[in-house]
Amino acid sequence: MRLQRVLCRLVARGVRYRYLQITGRPARPEALSIELTRRCIARCVMCNIWKAPRDLPERTAEEWLELLASPYLAGLRELDLTGGEPFLRADLVELLLGIGRLREQHLRRLRSVAITTNGFLTRKILDDVRAVIGPLAERGVGVVFACGMDAIGELHDRIRGYSDGWTQLNATIEGLMSVRETHPSLVLGLKTTITPHNVDELDRVAHYAEQRSLFTIISPCILTAARYDNIEHREALEFSTADREKIRRFYQGPHFRWSYYRDELIRFLEEGRMRKPCSAAFNYYFIRSTGELFACPIIPSPLGNVTETPIEGLARSSRARRFRRGVGHFSECRTCTEPGLERYALPFEGFHYLRLRFEKGREQFVALHQHLGLDKYFP
Repeated sequence: MRLQRVLCRLVARGVRYRYLQITGRPARPEALSIELTRRCIARCVMCNIWKAPRDLPERTAEEWLELLASPYLAGLRELDLTGGEPFLRADLVELLLGIGRLREQHLRRLRSVAITTNGFLTRKILDDVRAVIGPLAERGVGVVFACGMDAIGELHDRIRGYSDGWTQLNATIEGLMSVRETHPSLVLGLKTTITPHNVDELDRVAHYAEQRSLFTIISPCILTAARYDNIEHREALEFSTADREKIRRFYQGPHFRWSYYRDELIRFLEEGRMRKPCSAAFNYYFIRSTGELFACPIIPSPLGNVTETPIEGLARSSRARRFRRGVGHFSECRTCTEPGLERYALPFEGFHYLRLRFEKGREQFVALHQHLGLDKYFP
């Protein structure tokens, strides 16, 4: 990392972002989330994805690869594969190996593929990962694995609505750690959704991760009619004052090292408003398994369907322009605790990240930059 170069680029990007927001014009996508399926074997208390109709269409691996070969996506740095449960797809290996091949001509800037899983399909997960980790690494693509873990032991099973789920998840993590020993391009971590059910379990989850050198993404549940379709659970998922204080104390404690996100969440818990920058519909999009394109996974306003209209056409549509002009002003923006999106927004929006350099000092800023893996956005 050459700090002076990064800072100069942030100034230029800050000016560009404001111009794009005023005009509503898009940038080239640098990050993309693909929901491979809405099928899921879990029955989580905080998510209704699993209630989706079983006959929903799903794009094939060939169709996804055709989309990813689009010149409009040539600047992708990160690709996020999620669900439902991605490992319910019989063609997941085909898709991942195809992404590796696209790296040679179409996705030359792609640096990582992230996969989110509940970890219950242990044998399928380990077989698939062993089949793709080497070929992807040879093409310069790392695999980032986020396993959903909401508690230790039986409470995790109750939250996820899956009998013996903790045992299978733990076996999956141990198996992936074994793969990591010979394939350092495999990055392992935990994704924990905070609900009133597990506010007292966060330190135990963080300790589990520390013992195994796993990164952690620990964030409050989000109520949305879009991605998680869980508005009907509002009453059961709302945090009490005591819950919010427990979460705040956890973020202020020694276990949570994701310093930027921690600081923003503490401020949110104290003020009731999130102030993170956002680059949804500028350099990031979310695509449903049906092909519906969303500027943001939280706001239920699709831009269209990539099965019917090329993605670049949807990104340049009047609907997308209106969305970009409203980024940061939607009601959902004020309470959005979606983790990870700042990886795309901080280097793109520019000024917010530049300000962190002077607030944190050089050493902490460099540590944050490396922790978030943002070098990929400063080639």
